Amino acid sequence: MADSPNSKRQRIGRLISSHYIENFSETNILVSTEDERTASQLIHCLEEQDELYELHTHLLGMGNASFWIHSILTDQAKLPPQTDFLSNDRIRKHLGPLVWNKQVHKFIDQSETKQFFDELCTGEKLNDVFSSYRYKMFKHLQSEDFFKNLKRHDLTFKDHFSYDIIFSIEKLCYALELSPTQSKDTIQAMIEEKLGVYTRNDWQERKFFKYWIIFNARDQTFEVVYGMRAEDLRLLIGGAKPINQLTDPAQRDARAHIINAFSMMNADGSEPRSIDFHSFRGSFTPQFYPRRFALKDSIYSQRLDFLALLLRNALHRFSTCLPPIKYCEFSVGCGDLSRAWVLDVLSTFCKSKSLAGTFKTLVNNGCFPWLKTYCVNQDIDYRFLAGFNRTISKVSKGYSTDDALTFLLELPHCAIHRMLREFYNSDNRRPTTLFTEHVQQLERLKKKAYEDRNFFYWVVGFDLFGDELGYPYCPFVAYEFLDFFQEARKHNANFGVRIHCAENVPFIRPELPGYRLFVAHMYIVYRCLDFLKQKLGHSIRVGHGIAFDILLSIKNYTYRKSSVLVAQMQNARRLLSSIPFEVNITSNFYLLGDAIRNTTNSKPLHVLKQFDIPIVLSTDDDGIWPIDRCPLGHQGHHSLAAEYCRAITTSFITEENQLKIMTQGAKRFCFKDKKELAQSVAKYSQNNENKSFPTEVVLHPDVFRTLLPRAQNKKGQILSNCKCIKYYENIYGTETVDSNKYNRNGWKEHCGLIAPVAVACFYLTRLLPFKQFKKECDVLFKDRCNVEEIFKVCEYVYSYLMSDAPGQAVRMQVQVNNRDYLFFSEHSNNFKESPDFFLNIIEKFLTSCTEKAVVFGFLPCIHLSNPQIRLNVENIDKKLENKNVKVCIHTNGNKDTIPPDYTSERIYINDKPSRRTDPDEKLVECMIYAVCPHSSAATSALIFLAKHINDSIVFSPQHTLLRTLIVPFLPLRYGYSADDDETNIKTAFLDKYALSSTKLKSKIVVKKKRICKVLFDSSLNFLYSEVKYAEQIDIKDLAEKVHVEEETFVEILRLLCKSIDEFDLWPRSFVIIEKTSDYESYLKIVNENRNKVPVPIIEIENNMLLICNSADIYETSSPKRKSAYLWSLAACYNPPLNPGRSPYEYPLKKWVESIVRIEIETLNKKFGPHTWEEFLYKVLMSARKYAWFWYTVNSWCDVICYAFQNVTDKKRLAAFKKFLNEKNRIDKFKTLVNNTDRYRLGNRWQKDIINSHEANKYLRKLLE
Repeated sequence: MADSPNSKRQRIGRLISSHYIENFSETNILVSTEDERTASQLIHCLEEQDELYELHTHLLGMGNASFWIHSILTDQAKLPPQTDFLSNDRIRKHLGPLVWNKQVHKFIDQSETKQFFDELCTGEKLNDVFSSYRYKMFKHLQSEDFFKNLKRHDLTFKDHFSYDIIFSIEKLCYALELSPTQSKDTIQAMIEEKLGVYTRNDWQERKFFKYWIIFNARDQTFEVVYGMRAEDLRLLIGGAKPINQLTDPAQRDARAHIINAFSMMNADGSEPRSIDFHSFRGSFTPQFYPRRFALKDSIYSQRLDFLALLLRNALHRFSTCLPPIKYCEFSVGCGDLSRAWVLDVLSTFCKSKSLAGTFKTLVNNGCFPWLKTYCVNQDIDYRFLAGFNRTISKVSKGYSTDDALTFLLELPHCAIHRMLREFYNSDNRRPTTLFTEHVQQLERLKKKAYEDRNFFYWVVGFDLFGDELGYPYCPFVAYEFLDFFQEARKHNANFGVRIHCAENVPFIRPELPGYRLFVAHMYIVYRCLDFLKQKLGHSIRVGHGIAFDILLSIKNYTYRKSSVLVAQMQNARRLLSSIPFEVNITSNFYLLGDAIRNTTNSKPLHVLKQFDIPIVLSTDDDGIWPIDRCPLGHQGHHSLAAEYCRAITTSFITEENQLKIMTQGAKRFCFKDKKELAQSVAKYSQNNENKSFPTEVVLHPDVFRTLLPRAQNKKGQILSNCKCIKYYENIYGTETVDSNKYNRNGWKEHCGLIAPVAVACFYLTRLLPFKQFKKECDVLFKDRCNVEEIFKVCEYVYSYLMSDAPGQAVRMQVQVNNRDYLFFSEHSNNFKESPDFFLNIIEKFLTSCTEKAVVFGFLPCIHLSNPQIRLNVENIDKKLENKNVKVCIHTNGNKDTIPPDYTSERIYINDKPSRRTDPDEKLVECMIYAVCPHSSAATSALIFLAKHINDSIVFSPQHTLLRTLIVPFLPLRYGYSADDDETNIKTAFLDKYALSSTKLKSKIVVKKKRICKVLFDSSLNFLYSEVKYAEQIDIKDLAEKVHVEEETFVEILRLLCKSIDEFDLWPRSFVIIEKTSDYESYLKIVNENRNKVPVPIIEIENNMLLICNSADIYETSSPKRKSAYLWSLAACYNPPLNPGRSPYEYPLKKWVESIVRIEIETLNKKFGPHTWEEFLYKVLMSARKYAWFWYTVNSWCDVICYAFQNVTDKKRLAAFKKFLNEKNRIDKFKTLVNNTDRYRLGNRWQKDIINSHEANKYLRKLLE
C-alpha cells in the first residue's frame, strides 16, 4: 500500500532522527531537532518532484565495479571464452565483431561478418580474402602497419585471432597502479605478481600474456596486442563467485585489485574508509584517470555492444530513482562522437524510432539478446556532450606536458599572458598557437556533424574535461571553436559549452609564495569564462567550480601583486552570477581535499550562494564512486536523488525554495533544443574596442570605483570619452565602494595616485593614441595632473619593461630626485642558466649611476650553490665597495634556498620575502598588475613612479639590442632620443649601433623621438603583432619546414641573398601566417616600400605568407659572392653570432639538397654565372673542416647524388667537371678525396663507404 503524505513524512522523520549515516563522515550533518524537522520537510518536497535532470555525468564513469565484473567480465553468456566462440556458429554470429560499412553508413549484417571472419581464421591467404569482391566492404579494416606486425611476430588468424577481449599490458599497467615508465618485462612481472599468477602450479606451462590479433571495433581496424585474455583474467579473480566467498587469498587479492580498477574502493575491495580518501584526493592523475578507465577502454573498444549495455544500465538506474531522472546529458569523448558507428550504437535507446541507428536493428534481429529494447524504460531523454581533454602537449618553450604545473608556479604571469594571447588571436581570427591539437579534433568532429543530419539532435554541446592540475586553459576560446558554436546554434539555439574548472586546483596559503600558482590558475579560468560569456552570451556551464567558494571568501593581501587579480575576481559578481555551477558532492568528497572544499565554512558553498551563482546538483561519475544510497538509506535514493538527499542532510539545501530553484534550474540550463526557452543567438563582437590584447595592466576594483563617479553623467551612464572606465564597468558593475576598507591606512590616497597611471596603461597596451587618453583624463582628473608627463612615464615603462618578445631580458634606468634606479628582469625561461644579463647590466650601471643608486631586479632564480655564479656575484659585490649602491634581487624560485654562508651588505637576495617593498624600502600595496613576461619589474616600476609622478623624473636613454630594432619586413625607420638636431640624429644613431660602415646606413630613416624604437604606420600594428606572436622558424630549419615548388624556393633564396647583398642583413628567423583578406591593405603598404624593405613578405603555397621576422648584421668579411651568400644560408654561417655548422647534418643537409637539386641554368640565371658550381664546390670542399665518421661520409656522398642523380641533362656533370679543371680546383679536390689521414676521405674505412655508395660512379667521372 502506498504511503499517505503524513505517514511518508513520519517515516522520513524517523529515518533522519536515527542519523543512519554509513560510509561518509560529514562534520555538519543534522546537529539539532530543528535541522531534522527541516530536512524531513525538504526530503518530502524532493520526492514530490515529478522529475530530475542530470546535467553532469560521464558515460564511461557509469557502472560500478559490480556491473563491470559481474555483468560483463564474469558473465560467460555475454563474454564467452574463446573455445565457445570457435565451436559455436550461433555465438560467432550473434556476439561477433561489429563492422561498419563506410559506403552505406550502417553496420554490416552479422551473417556476412561471421563468414568474413571465418574465412580469415581458416588459414586462407589474407590478401586473397581482403581482395575478394565479396568482402570489399571489409577492405578498410587492413593497414600496412598491421601486416608488418603480423609478419614481425609470426602471427596467423587461425592461431592468434581472439574473439575474447584482450587486456593489453599497457591497460593492465594503469589499472593496477603501476608505473608505465618501467620496462615491459618488469611491468609484466609486477602484473603477474598482483594477479597471483605465481601462486598457481601451472604458471610455468600456462602463458597468460601472448601476442593476439584483435578487431578494434572502436577504431574499425585490426590490431596486434600483447596482453591477457578476459578468460584468463576471469580465472585469476575467482570467476563469478562474490569476493566474500573466495577462499584462495591470491584470487581474493586479485579480485580486490580489479574491483579497484573500476571503482574507488579500499585496497581489499571493500567500501572506502576515511583514510582511503587521502590516497584519492588531489590524485586525479593517476587514481581517477587513467586507472579507473583503462580496462573499460579495452572492453568497449573490442565489444561496442558493451557500450550499449553500459548506457542501458545507466538509463535503468536513472528510471528507478525517486524522483526519476527524465533527462540526462552524458559526456563522451569527441573522438568517439566523431565515429559514426559509435554514435549509431549510442542512439539505440532513443525514444524516437526514427532516430535509432542500425545497431538497434541487429539487436532486434537476435544479436546481443540482453539488449532487447523493450526491457528498457523508454521514458528517459538523453543527449551527449562532446568531450575535449584539456591537456596540452607544450604550454611554453622549455616546459613539457609534465612541466605544466611548474610553469604555473614559476611563471604565473607568463601563463596568464599566454592565455591573453589566445584571446588576441581569436579576436583577430588568427589560428591558435596553444590549442592546435584541439582544433584538429574539432575538424574531425565537424566532418561527422556535416555528414549526419541527426548530429545536432544528439550532440548538444562541448565539454572540457581531464585533469585540471596545471591546465586552466580553455581551447573553446579559439575562433575555430567559436565559429562552430555559431553554426551549431543554427540547429540548436541552446548549443552550449561546459567547462570542468575550479576543481582540482592546488590551494596554497595566501602568505606563502606559491599562492601565486592558485591565483594564476583561477584567474585564467575566470578570464576564459569572461571571454566565452562575451562571445556566446548564454548556454555556458561550469562543471564543479567549488574552488571559487574559497577564492571569493579568502582574505585578500593587498601587498601582493596577485591580490589585484583576486580583487577583480571577488568583484566579478556580474559574470559569475550569470553562469550555472554543476556541483557534484560525492565526486568532490572523493577527489578534493578539505582546503579546496572550504570545509571550515559551516554552510557548504555558502559564498557561491552569496554571489547568487546558480547551482545545480549532478553525480559526475556514478560508478567510479558508486552513489548507491543516500546517507539516510532512503528507498529509491540512489544516483542523483541521493545527491539531493545528501545536500539536504549536510545543510547545503536548507529551504524548499532553494530546492525548487535547483531542480528547475537544471531544466532551464540544459543544452537540448527547447525552442520555447531558447534565447537569441549571440553574435560575438568584432568591435576593436572590445578586442583583447596580450599585454594588459589589470586595475584594482577600488581604483575603478575612485574614478567611476567622475565618469558618469547625471543618469549614471558612462561618458563616451571614458573608454577605460567603460571597459571596467563591464567587469565590476557600478556597486559603491566599501567605505571602511576604502578609508583605511591611506588606501584612498594610494588609489588616487595610481589611477592616472592605470588609465594611461590602458591606452598604451591597446595602442590607442595620446589624444584619446587626454580626452578621458580631462573628464576624470580635470587639471589635477600633468597628463603629458604621466603618459610619457608610462610610455617609457611600457617600451622598456613590458616587452613581450620571447626570450628577451629588459631593463630601465631612471633618475628620481637625483637618485638613480635600475629596474631589470632576466628573460623568463632562464631558470637553469647563469643570469648573464643581470651580471652584465649591473656592471654597466655602476659606470654611469650617481653616488646614490638602487638596483631593483627580478630573476627566475639564482643558483648561488653554483661556484661560478657565486664567484660572479661576489665580484660584483667587491665592485660595490665604497659605493652607495644597493642591489635588491627578487626571484620566483628558490626564495628560501640562499646558502647560509652567503652574506652581503650591498646585494640583498630575497631579503624578507614575506614583505613587499619598493626600491626605497617602503611597504607596497598593489593596485595594478601588469600582465607581461616581466610582470614584477613592470608592476614595481609603475607603482614606484606613480608615487613620484610630481617629482623630478629623468629617464636615461636606452638603446635596445639592434636585433630587436630590425624588423626585416618593414621599412627601416626609427625614433631616436639623442640631443642632436634632426640633421645629426641619424649620424648619432648609426654611430651608436656601429652601422656607419654598413650598407644599411643609406637605407635607414631616423626621426627624433624621446624613446628609441621602430617607427611604422599604425595600420600595420596588427601585422606586426601577428608576426611577433607566431611560432618562429629558425633559419637552419627553413628549408625543412617550408614546402614549396622550385620556382618559389628560388625566389625565396633570391630575396634572402638580396638582404645580405644590399642591406648587410643576415635573415635569422621566420614565421608562416595565413593570408586573409584583411592583409591585402597591409601587403599593399609594404610592397609600395619594397626597395626599402630588407626581406619582403613572400606569398607561398596554400595561401600562406612567409615573413622574415628577425635579422642580424652580416659581418663576414669574405668576398661578397652569391654562392657565398647561399653557403651562409646552407651552413647557418654568419660569424661571430653564427660560426657555422656542418652542412651534412640535419637540418642543414636539407638546405644543401634543396639548392643543388635546382636546375643549373635556373640558379645561374638568377644569381650569376657559375653560382651553382661554386656552391657545390664549396659544400664538397667543406669536408676539410670536419671529422669524418661513416654517417658523415654517407651524407657527403648523398650531396654528390643530389647534384647528378636523376638529372635529365647530362651536361650538368660535364659543366661541374669543367669548373673543377679551371684555376687548379681539380688538384685541391683530388687532394681532399685522396687524403689517407685518419678520419679523411682517402682513409681505408672512409674509402670503403664511398666505394659502396652510388655516388662513387659520379666521383670517378669527376676525377678522370
